[in-house]
Amino acid sequence: MSPQATLLGLGVLLLLAAGVTFLAVTWDSLPVAIQASIIAALAAIALTGAVPASRRKLNGTAEALAILGCGLLTVDLYGARELGLIPPSAIDGLTYAGLAAGVVAAINLLMSRFAPKVITFGVATVIVGQLPLPLILADRVDLAPYLLGLLAQVVVTLLWSAKGTHVIRITGSICAGLVYSALLGIGSARVLLSLIAPHSPDDRSFFDNVVGGSATALSPVLATTGVVCLAALTGVGLLRKFALPRSLPPAFGECLCVAAAAFTVATCLPQLPVAGRWLTTGAATLLAIATLLRPRRTGVLTPVLEIATLVVASVNLLTCLALEDLVQLGLISAIVAALSLLAVWRKRLPASTGAITASLATQLAILLVLADGLFSDWTSAIALAVVGGFTIALACLHVGRPLEPALLGPAASAVTIAELVMLLESPTTGTGIVLTIAAAPLVAYGKRPARRNALLVAALLLILANTAFVLGADATTIEWYTVPPALILLAIGLLGWRDQPSWICLGPGLLLGLLPSALVANSNDEYLRTTFVVAAAVTIILIGVRYYLQAPFIIGAAVLLKVALWQFVEVAPLIPRWITLALAGLILLTVGATYERRLQNAKQAARWITALH
Repeated sequence: MSPQATLLGLGVLLLLAAGVTFLAVTWDSLPVAIQASIIAALAAIALTGAVPASRRKLNGTAEALAILGCGLLTVDLYGARELGLIPPSAIDGLTYAGLAAGVVAAINLLMSRFAPKVITFGVATVIVGQLPLPLILADRVDLAPYLLGLLAQVVVTLLWSAKGTHVIRITGSICAGLVYSALLGIGSARVLLSLIAPHSPDDRSFFDNVVGGSATALSPVLATTGVVCLAALTGVGLLRKFALPRSLPPAFGECLCVAAAAFTVATCLPQLPVAGRWLTTGAATLLAIATLLRPRRTGVLTPVLEIATLVVASVNLLTCLALEDLVQLGLISAIVAALSLLAVWRKRLPASTGAITASLATQLAILLVLADGLFSDWTSAIALAVVGGFTIALACLHVGRPLEPALLGPAASAVTIAELVMLLESPTTGTGIVLTIAAAPLVAYGKRPARRNALLVAALLLILANTAFVLGADATTIEWYTVPPALILLAIGLLGWRDQPSWICLGPGLLLGLLPSALVANSNDEYLRTTFVVAAAVTIILIGVRYYLQAPFIIGAAVLLKVALWQFVEVAPLIPRWITLALAGLILLTVGATYERRLQNAKQAARWITALH
């Protein structure tokens, strides 16, 4: 600071201290009216003295006199009430403070007309002019008209200060910004308080005292919400005329206005009877759709839509979580799944991210409505299995692309959760249905040459599903457990068969289908089973011979050999011993006589069998 400014500042402070001391010390020696008149006269002298000083370009002196005059005027108005010149019974404290601030602001406004170059007059007018209206309206009107008055004051402050000097414009912008922020904050807090009040019965009386009435009344909430939205629109309009400093991010002011309005609306809608939270969810969904459908362009509207969507969606989600509204949370999850697909279509999300989000969000939605009791365990498990199957089908369409591995994880998750849920309801028949739904697209997935291993997983699931169906039907015949899985394994082997040996593609199915039945066909009472087993064995032997397949030939021959030997073992005790001895001797004699020929035939047969595929 320059020496002149230092001297002027100290002089002003000392004179103000002298005025305060004069009022405090001489109150009992002079009448209060005379004391107030003296201070008022001194203030008038200081204020009027600033005019000629300014015209003679004594800027420092003019500013010091203006500050001294404003200070003395403030001290005089304060002391007149404190010393009893204006009794408290005549006017309440807030109203008097508002009127006093109005007097100071009006005098400074008048002086700025005579001395427009004195910065103090303009700055004091702007700053002190923010006080009269809030102080006078306090305790006289409801919150909505009060906020409406503050909004009008913000507009007037900006328009008036825009006509002044650079310092006055900056001061007006700062004051208007502070009052505007307070307006938005108070309005949003009032609506939020009404949302919380019904769910906090212990603090209900405190909330009523804060709002000066019923905290759950709907009409004040609607009125306050309307004023906040009007203030937001007004703020966006004013920002078209009065730009914010360049140091702030682009569209900062618009986003701030829209965020406050969105927050207020999002906390107001749940308070509407019947459809409150549904409306909030709908509003968030429409905003999200508008954001995704909007072309990618620079400008104010895009960040404004994004901020509004984020605020409304976040408030809605937090509200539903706080109220444990599972149905609404399930709806939100389903909407997120749909929006993620829309975002992928609009190229706002990578395909893999969108697919994972859609699948997991759908699963979460089903689990939430299940927890709420809207869906039964059976319905939820089937729905989850369908989601898993559909996700596998999508993976089948994107083999070799980045989307494929992103889909398999959510698919496995959906099927696993479906099975766990179904175990609580129907561990047999229900399990079979879930696993069948999951296995069906896996078969199509495994038909891709690079994904043949999926056929084995599908076979395992189908076998387990068949077992579950059989257990649910209380079946005791072994073929119910073996034949359907064997047919599944054979079908999958044929689908995946290229150049592999027949043991890999046909062996598992043939062994599972024939071997258990051949092992239990041990009595003459099992003639029907024995007949079918022999017929099947002969059939696959003929197929093996016709197509040069090793597995069918050997398995069929082994089955026939087992059945024949067992039949012989069962019949042997009934044959006379001399026939058995004669037959054994005849066999040995025949083999011995044609030993070399039989050995050669055996070697040829071994080479033929080995040459089979």
